Amino acid sequence: MEPDEVDALIRRFGPAPTTHHHLDVDSPFLDGPHQLLTSQRRRAEVCYVMHRGDPEAGVLLHRKLMYPPKAYRLPTGGIHVGEAVLDTLAREIEEETSFRIEEGPNPVRIEAFLGVLSYDLFHRTQARNHSFATYHFLVAAPPNAEPVVLDPAEKIAGWRWRPIQEMASVAENLERITAHDPVWMHWGRFRALSHRFVANWAQRAGTSHQ
Repeated sequence: MEPDEVDALIRRFGPAPTTHHHLDVDSPFLDGPHQLLTSQRRRAEVCYVMHRGDPEAGVLLHRKLMYPPKAYRLPTGGIHVGEAVLDTLAREIEEETSFRIEEGPNPVRIEAFLGVLSYDLFHRTQARNHSFATYHFLVAAPPNAEPVVLDPAEKIAGWRWRPIQEMASVAENLERITAHDPVWMHWGRFRALSHRFVANWAQRAGTSHQ
């Protein structure tokens, strides 16, 4: 997480929380196929929470071909070294859904910066710590918009829309279906954290509107 980068996002979108987690992990997470989160020049990632007019009616989840069955989650994309957060957000949304921010026949718009979840991931086999962060954004798509994958390398196997209030349940599902899977267990524990972060934001936002 880059403090100057976070400050710039807060100046543009308003106050947003930052939360930190320490997690002990092990292979193949961070060093195995399809789990190289902190490799390939990734310094952090974006997570887009996309809805079609009402987050309570549904936000977009996806599953990739290599994931365990039913492992649907919020879409994320790696921020490369030298790449700006909002440039990554625009690129990932277009590659995965074909939607463009404020452009094209199905434009989307960034409604809010929800905050940053940073991590210390201690890899037991490597005996070293990996630092990483997820930048979360609320994004509005047109009503009835349906994503179409532009980049087949994303290997997206399917989409689902789930109410934002159910993100804690999505987190529990990711943990449950990977709990006894030696390949995906640590990935599932890691991915659950971001969904709880969004669930907590939704709870605070709902309370503020009462």
